[in-house]
Amino acid sequence: MKQLFKRRLVNHLIEMMKYLRLVFNDYFVLALLFMIGGLGYAYSNALKQLHAGTWWAPLVIVGVLLISVQLGRLATFVKDPDYVFLLPKESEMADYLRRGFNYSLILAGLIQVLIWFVMLPFVQVTTKVSGLELLMLLGTMLCLKTTWLNVDFARKYRLKQTWLLRGNRLLWRLIVPVLILGNAIYFSYLVSLLAAVLVALDSLLSRRSWVNRPLDWQTMIADENSRMHTVYQFFNLFTDVPSIAGSVKRRRYLDGLLGQIKLIPKNTYLYLYSHSIARDNEMSGLYVRLMVIGTVFLVFIKGEALPIILCLLFLYLIGFQMIPFYFHFDDNAFVHIYPITNQFQMKSFQRVLFLMLSSVAVVFGIAVIAVNFDNVVTIAGVIIGEALEIWAFIWLYVPRRILRGERNRD
Repeated sequence: MKQLFKRRLVNHLIEMMKYLRLVFNDYFVLALLFMIGGLGYAYSNALKQLHAGTWWAPLVIVGVLLISVQLGRLATFVKDPDYVFLLPKESEMADYLRRGFNYSLILAGLIQVLIWFVMLPFVQVTTKVSGLELLMLLGTMLCLKTTWLNVDFARKYRLKQTWLLRGNRLLWRLIVPVLILGNAIYFSYLVSLLAAVLVALDSLLSRRSWVNRPLDWQTMIADENSRMHTVYQFFNLFTDVPSIAGSVKRRRYLDGLLGQIKLIPKNTYLYLYSHSIARDNEMSGLYVRLMVIGTVFLVFIKGEALPIILCLLFLYLIGFQMIPFYFHFDDNAFVHIYPITNQFQMKSFQRVLFLMLSSVAVVFGIAVIAVNFDNVVTIAGVIIGEALEIWAFIWLYVPRRILRGERNRD
């Protein structure tokens, strides 16, 4: 089991590195540096306006730390065929899962340390705590995450009814962390740390009672597939991921808008692209997620240049992710018998892309105006910049990019 876990971990890391090289390319790294720098500058300016005793600050701290505890799930690297091939080795799976727990705890611990480090200035300014109390807060976070992962560990086993309380995800992932973190921020860091340590120790010691029980293979495989699907969805924001299978969903609330397309020969691809993007869960979900993320950034950021940069960056990311959909129907034999030329296909795709990016630009513009209503330079820069970028992207960049893609496909 040791060698099996090591081999699967190595294969997993190789696969992740392959995608990370595609995600963190030169352009994205440069944009990310600008974004991190801008966010850091905005964060620094916001801290100067805060003071100790701000009533909403403890609520923000508890909320952020609670979210941080939820980040990082138990990695088991199990696969669908394991239900058959590893079933004879079920008695040895406890050691395999312990290694997955240790690996997951290291990664989750690094996430907790990173978020704790980012929150340090905010906590110090708004609550006036000592350095020792901040270290206690970090220890509390790490203990809560340990308990969280151990509850996920217990979920992989078939526990009797009397064990449901210990395996209750709502209790140990939400209710207990809220009570302990809330006590730390409002009352005592020491008491919360002791409580978190006791909860974590009790959770780890209880493992002896259920680690030899039968495994719930279906739950374990479903949890791992769900975890990897979340990882692949992130990578799918930047590149195509074959592991993500597309699904289609009828969206009746868009029938009024899609029904405006006239059913004439030159609108064939316009009809296909608009309906397919709207009903494809991966493509429409990608579009909505990036728009929501960009809007959230813009709502919390104030300044002159940074809102403009973020607007243009997210517009580019959304448009860039839509480009591969141009080839969506190339493998459909029935499309090639339509009596229309590629010229109509390109124009239809550009028209759909224009409507989608224009909608995003309007949402981003409203967010910027709402936050920077007194800054005429920023508002004008966003409006002009978005208009120029949409024009250049759709009518200059997209045709060249698609032409290059057609050459690579030949």
